[in-house]
Amino acid sequence: MNNVNILVVYASTEGQTRRIAERIAIQVREAGHQAELRNCIDWQSNIDVDSSDRVIVAGSVHEKRHQRPLEMFVMANLAHLQAKPNLFLSVSLSAAFEDGKAEAQSYADAFFDYTGWTPAQTLLVAGALRYEEYDYFMEQIVDHVVLKDRDVAGQNGEREFTDWDAVSRTVDAFLAS
Repeated sequence: MNNVNILVVYASTEGQTRRIAERIAIQVREAGHQAELRNCIDWQSNIDVDSSDRVIVAGSVHEKRHQRPLEMFVMANLAHLQAKPNLFLSVSLSAAFEDGKAEAQSYADAFFDYTGWTPAQTLLVAGALRYEEYDYFMEQIVDHVVLKDRDVAGQNGEREFTDWDAVSRTVDAFLAS
């Protein structure tokens, strides 16, 4: 596979999914391919799915749902996405915990049901905590709803749960397929 053009589209609320997408774009370039990194939340940008050979889509979950602009992007480009190799990364805190994997999968499944998309590959990715960015009410939601009172080192600060090796292995497999 020589010099494939890969579109990496993401939607990020607090920045972790953006960081994941940026690392993926670097990995794609280091593998000798072209990577176009695009934030689908920026409606000013015209994202051309058709000109890419493959597509990687990454979105984070907030309040049990992926970002609305990501849903709209997928629905608007469904035929193009289905016609080429694709990978979906669903980023959530639920994916960080063994007892949260089913919940994380339910968020991805709801996204697929809503958009009508059936990605060729999917990876559930654990996100990060960014307490310094949360107001009091968001902190309470994170602590009591998202984390469900789990004792997590790093509370009231930052804690990254992303398994970067798993992301890298998945992207490598996607590039090799």
